[in-house]
Amino acid sequence: MTRILRIELRRSAVLWAAATLLITGAWLLYSARERWTTGYMLLALDQRWYLPLLLGLAMAAGAAQGRRDHRCGVGELFASVPRPRAQQVVPMLLAYGAGMFAAYAGATGLAALRIVGTAHYLRAGAFAGVVAAGATAVVAAAWFGLAAGRILPYIATAPALAIASMASPLVAQGITGHREWLSSLLFPAYGLDGPTDFVSLPGRFSLAQVCYLTGLAAGAALLFAAAHRRARLTALLPPALGAVAAVLILQGGSAYAEDPIDPVARELVCTPDTPRVCVARLHGGVLPEVTPPVRAAIATLARLPNGPSRAQEYLGPGNKALEQSADTLLVPFAIGEDGHVIDPDRIEGYLLDNVGVLPFPCPEGRSGPDPAAVRAATSWLLGTEPEGPDAENDRARELLRSLRKLDEREAATRVAATRQAVLTCAPGPASAP
Repeated sequence: MTRILRIELRRSAVLWAAATLLITGAWLLYSARERWTTGYMLLALDQRWYLPLLLGLAMAAGAAQGRRDHRCGVGELFASVPRPRAQQVVPMLLAYGAGMFAAYAGATGLAALRIVGTAHYLRAGAFAGVVAAGATAVVAAAWFGLAAGRILPYIATAPALAIASMASPLVAQGITGHREWLSSLLFPAYGLDGPTDFVSLPGRFSLAQVCYLTGLAAGAALLFAAAHRRARLTALLPPALGAVAAVLILQGGSAYAEDPIDPVARELVCTPDTPRVCVARLHGGVLPEVTPPVRAAIATLARLPNGPSRAQEYLGPGNKALEQSADTLLVPFAIGEDGHVIDPDRIEGYLLDNVGVLPFPCPEGRSGPDPAAVRAATSWLLGTEPEGPDAENDRARELLRSLRKLDEREAATRVAATRQAVLTCAPGPASAP
């Protein structure tokens, strides 16, 4: 079997097909970087976005290979060989299966090299499940292409399969009756665009997808190996069993969670010394980049009584009520395509703007403090002047002159009162420093 497999690798186009898939997959990831430089799970999920194209390539390669016997006119010759049809096709199935699986996993590995120095958080099981489901889908596509090329040995078969694969996301919801869980199960590239960096895919869902896709792959292999039309009917059984197993695992969709979040990725990791600076575990690799400008901002705000003594990453709107307090400085930042923080030199200035408070909108019915007073308090902290010729800046400059006439302690107390008013959306003393 090993010798036959080596011969098949040399004679068929499987190596070229695998190399094309590997290069295309890696090129797509590197040229269209969006979220995945933040972490490994996002890399695996983003790679699945490109599955319609990768599946199309795999099916087209399989279909071109599947029509080889017809193209060479040796169908009757091979049919007369006194060996079961299944034994004849096993080397081809193994070659294409292993080649496609390795190409998909290899593209993931090549992309992961870019973030190995900055992405420190990895849930190996969940990551492996997402990659395994994508790789199994590519194997199933290649085997289905082999079967389609053998049954329909036409030149148009390969491009037709590729086009159908790339168009599949457009009809996903229509086919499944707009059931999100079923669309995500049947179409592995669907429904992976979570709202934050902490999006994940539960192991249960990956297991369900692997069961379903394995059934498809087994059915495609039986279809390719079938010698007669009646035997082709048996190819329907594995996909049906795989789909049933997947539905049972997901409990008919009740176990499906839309936009699932990895809670461990959101846990805070902090500097060992004070003042403590904390970021999400997912972003732990950039903590050394964030800490210096954040501590510089905390040192500036230390001029105020009861100023912030710690800082943590701002994780999203749901954390406003818990985290926006006088003692804690919220730190918003973004990670660029190189895996490092974008413009770390600007973090300090951004944190000190608006007297060290993120500019959340006030609840309905609250107007908040006088914007001119906030600008004056911020300028007092930074030692700058409000810029601009408008009336609000004129008012801010007037209030700033009043602040600078006071002694340091009194001015700091008034600025702290302004900051507290911004935090609580109250007019308070912030309207008249």
